[in-house]
Amino acid sequence: MKISVIGSVASGTSVAAKARRNTEEAEIVVYDQGKDISYSVCGIPYQIGGEVENLDVLTPRNAEWFKKRYEVDIFTEHRVSKINHEKKTLEVQDLVSGEIKEDHYDVLVFATGASPFTPPPFNQKQYDNAFQVRNIQDARDIEVFTAIEQPKKALIIGAGF
Repeated sequence: MKISVIGSVASGTSVAAKARRNTEEAEIVVYDQGKDISYSVCGIPYQIGGEVENLDVLTPRNAEWFKKRYEVDIFTEHRVSKINHEKKTLEVQDLVSGEIKEDHYDVLVFATGASPFTPPPFNQKQYDNAFQVRNIQDARDIEVFTAIEQPKKALIIGAGF
C-alpha cells in the first residue's frame, strides 16, 4: 500500500508519522511545495523582531531527519499539479528542475493548510515591500529585504496566531 500526503508542516508530517506507527509495510510519501517541512510559525514574528537570531532555531526537523526516524520519503519543493482520482495518480512537478513525473497512490491525504488573503492592491505583485508571514521562506524574504533596505516603519494587516 502507498500513502501519499500533499503538504507537510504540522498536519502532513503528523499524518505520515501516525501512518508509520500504524503500519510498517506501507510506502509513505509526502510532497510539499515549500522548502521546510517542520517549523514554528508562531516564532516567525519573534525572528522578524530580532528576538530569535537564527531561523534554524525555528526549523527543528528536516526531510532527512524524518526519513531516518519514520522511513517516510519527503519531497520538498515539489508541487502536485494534477490528481486523477480514478487512476489514483498524481502529476508532480519538481520546482527546482522543472521536471514533471507521475506517481501513484492507494490512499491520498490533503494536508495543504490555509491560503493567505492578500488585499488589493498588494495582490498585484508589483510591490517589493509587501510580504505574507506564513512560512520560513517568507521570513527569509523579509530578513533579506530588511537587511538591504533597512525600513524604519512597518504596517501589519491581518492577524492570527
